[in-house]
Amino acid sequence: MMKIHCSKEELAQGVQTIQSALSSRTTLPILLNFLLETESLKVKVVSTDLEMGVKHYIGAEVESDGSITIPAKKFSDILHSLPDGQDVELSVDAGGKVQLRCGRSRFGIIGAPKSEYPMLPEFNKQNAFEISAGIIGEMVRKTIFSASTDETRHVLNGVFWSAKKGVLEMVATDGRRLAVISQKAAPKEKDFHVIVPTKILSEFLRLLGHHDVKPNSTEKLLVGVTENQIAFQFKDTTLLSRLVGGSFPHYEQVIPSKKDISVIVDTAELLAVTKRASLCAMDRGGSVKYSLSKGSLQVAASSQNLEFSDELSVECSTDDFHVAFNPQFVVDALKHIDSEKTAIGLTTPVNPALFEPVEQAEYRFVVMPMRI
Repeated sequence: MMKIHCSKEELAQGVQTIQSALSSRTTLPILLNFLLETESLKVKVVSTDLEMGVKHYIGAEVESDGSITIPAKKFSDILHSLPDGQDVELSVDAGGKVQLRCGRSRFGIIGAPKSEYPMLPEFNKQNAFEISAGIIGEMVRKTIFSASTDETRHVLNGVFWSAKKGVLEMVATDGRRLAVISQKAAPKEKDFHVIVPTKILSEFLRLLGHHDVKPNSTEKLLVGVTENQIAFQFKDTTLLSRLVGGSFPHYEQVIPSKKDISVIVDTAELLAVTKRASLCAMDRGGSVKYSLSKGSLQVAASSQNLEFSDELSVECSTDDFHVAFNPQFVVDALKHIDSEKTAIGLTTPVNPALFEPVEQAEYRFVVMPMRI
């Protein structure tokens, strides 16, 4: 008969941490549960959807050992209904009934045995490497938004990671835009090429956000990469996921190697004017037109009932050039450029355009133009 004591907040936070791996669409009802188990005087909560798993340790006093799987949604609702700052006693009887006590409140909920729950693979720390949590979080943030959400193109539903000679590179594309960033952040002996699903990367960013990890943070995390799995261990939480199978496209061919036209523009100004123009572009698929002439950039957009135009001063190497982009792609790129100035490299109105921060060579964004 398992029995533990902990604060309502610890338990609620633990369940919230693992909820992302719960399956909402499943033919296996047990995957709507999470596993709660004692382990070496600690309490572990685990969830999985068979593609991804989350394991988290919570602070608790273990009176007697045991394990049980509990319906996650209902249990989470129960915890949120309890008053803050209260201690919770959780016990499980021989029949698998979970009793939750908090103050004078009593809840009973039927669980299922651990034997019915899928086993989560163990994190193989032997091949894992330590890396800066802040750097890897920033690399993921600057690429993940460019990954495809089209499930028919599964190799693009993730971020491509490549490690070689101490350099870690991440690339994401949906076929119409591309983000690439590289940093000297990996151990020199590591050599791998894998596609990491966006689901675990989104959860990884959420975990870093919960711990308020900034790009310049000195905190470290463990990363383990095998042939078909990736795992992250940060503080009391471990995230594991299958990798995306298949070959990532030869993205190097998409990144422009020459720039016939070079434009230097204030990042914040171009971001603001593109956001305004996007209000007047047709819903989804609408374009914004950018026209260069004598040190100025005209930005224009129109739809059935709206039209917009504005002008910015720029440094440019050409006159009379017109190109159109999906405004959301331009906004997404500029939002992730930290420098005051952005360099835009162009060749023709139909060839890919390169957006990159001035004097920061480690990351670049490629955007395909739209036909005017």
